[in-house]
Amino acid sequence: MPSETIKLTAKFKLKNPPEGLDDLFSLYREIVNFLLTYAYENNITSFYRLREETYKELRGKYPQLPSHYLYTACQMATSIYKSYRKRKRKGKANGKSPFLRKM
Repeated sequence: MPSETIKLTAKFKLKNPPEGLDDLFSLYREIVNFLLTYAYENNITSFYRLREETYKELRGKYPQLPSHYLYTACQMATSIYKSYRKRKRKGKANGKSPFLRKM
């Protein structure tokens, strides 16, 4: 019998967000957009290939970030790019290339 995974998410606003959180989000968005551009230019839809080809460069550029951030940014970029390709095939894609606007 196959197992089933359920993912719950919650959305909430912080009255006083921790200092530096906005900087972290903008840095993460910058990384995801770099990965999206790379995936778009090289037509990469595989998470593993994207990670293999970009991880060392990102690790050198952002040594202060935990590796988990780079890993999840690759996952997010791959997911966004796959969705963009699917929408483009159906004629529903907006813009020339995919990018992350806000988080």
